[in-house]
Amino acid sequence: MGDIAVIAGKVVAIMTVFLIVWLAMGKRQLGELTPLDFAVSITVGAIAGAAIIDPRIRLVEAIAAIVLLGSLQMTLSWLSLKIRALHNQLNFQPTVLVENGQIIKGNLRKARLPAEMLLQLLREKEVFDITEVELAVLEPHSKLSVLKKAEFLPLTPNRMKIPVNPNNILLPVILEGELKEQILQKMGFSREQIAAFKAQYEASLPEVFVAFMDQKHQLHIIKEDVEETGIFLH
Repeated sequence: MGDIAVIAGKVVAIMTVFLIVWLAMGKRQLGELTPLDFAVSITVGAIAGAAIIDPRIRLVEAIAAIVLLGSLQMTLSWLSLKIRALHNQLNFQPTVLVENGQIIKGNLRKARLPAEMLLQLLREKEVFDITEVELAVLEPHSKLSVLKKAEFLPLTPNRMKIPVNPNNILLPVILEGELKEQILQKMGFSREQIAAFKAQYEASLPEVFVAFMDQKHQLHIIKEDVEETGIFLH
């Protein structure tokens, strides 16, 4: 039991420090990690795993190593923002793979991407005819950005010179029966108006799953007991 308690304590301490360091490294999705972020993450994970399992590694040493690696990553990231040359060395650069309907074979080889994979990425962008592509760029996070030729772009109100109303943004003012007073405040409600709103809907709050409100203060309510109708199965 003593060994289990020690391991549990290490897990909690190391994972807490790891989470703090990860959050301090900045908001990135896993698919958007830079090579430096990836290297630091792998190394920190190895240190954390070794420290949890190996009793010879002291907890303070593991935590110090994790903090130092996180500090190194943040320092190099900050320097890369200030020094363009360093940024180019630490990060992949965008690579043009298709230009004016033609595949750039040399760049495809530099990206170590087979033609079949490029065609798959294009299909994921709803491109089945490569001649429609003006530009296709492989971004540093390995996603493909595609610009179609002007004649193949969808018509928009702006291109048709048609005036349109602004977007109607709905904000959740009630979530699972809980009134979000801060959102009402941001929408311009006074304390008195919030109190009146709460009094008006207080009895029915438990029946509300989500309630959205637009800029005109109109409500769209989704109740707790909504069930699937099954019409999409036929």
